[in-house]
Amino acid sequence: AKLLGLFRPGNMNVYLDREVLREERVLGRYTDQPALWEMTETAISSLEQNPNGFFLMVEGASIDKQEHPLDWQRAVWDTIEMDKAVGVAKRWAERRGDTLIVITADHNHSMSVVGTHDRDKGAGRAGNGVYDAAGFPNFVDSDGDGFPDDPNPTRTLFIGFSNHPDYRDDFQLDRPGPTEPARIDTESRRAVPNPARDPDADVQTGNLDYAQVNCVHTVDDVAIFASGPGAQRFRGLLDNTEVFFGMAGALGLTLPLTTSAPARARAEVAAGG
Repeated sequence: AKLLGLFRPGNMNVYLDREVLREERVLGRYTDQPALWEMTETAISSLEQNPNGFFLMVEGASIDKQEHPLDWQRAVWDTIEMDKAVGVAKRWAERRGDTLIVITADHNHSMSVVGTHDRDKGAGRAGNGVYDAAGFPNFVDSDGDGFPDDPNPTRTLFIGFSNHPDYRDDFQLDRPGPTEPARIDTESRRAVPNPARDPDADVQTGNLDYAQVNCVHTVDDVAIFASGPGAQRFRGLLDNTEVFFGMAGALGLTLPLTTSAPARARAEVAAGG
């Protein structure tokens, strides 16, 4: 049985826009897009019919797509959605005991939680608190579903980025979906803060080339987590290519040998040797 799901003619809308804000000007007629954990459940129910096992890749793709425009709220809500998809896989695997789950990222961004932003203390930088002055954000999750009731409370997270163009650091979610933090000025041909964002917000001076309109990837190492049979292969510092051999070993695959001694050794390990 084969299964194909197509839910939008481009990128699917992010969780915050699909399930929380639900603005018609953003969603259009695509108001019934599934959540990532729903797609994970459906994929597993289809693939588990194979008696020889299966490989499933689930990607929270829009976490990256929202960090590029420095839209941390949308990135965080999609991270929570990804966490719930991982929960689906873990609960399924717990009933069987024969499934390796590996969680990692393909690259990093520079987004960091610096402290909190308290609107009651002032607008812009005046509301930012760090160390003991930060306190805790006042998000509330009244129904226990993992998502805060209000994505924009009075005391929210203070997020910092280290690689970005000049942009206005607004904290509001009243924009019609994700917007680029900067745009190219036609006369100077340089990136300037996007006027579609709060024109009164503080300007954050960037460090990227003047033609770059959004945040870029970083080359930091990323974390990798594993559970189940074969998880012991994912320890310490790994070259990204080693992840493949760890998964192939868990699947019991015999890999073709190459003329490279290190590659032969990895193939033998992956094959259980």
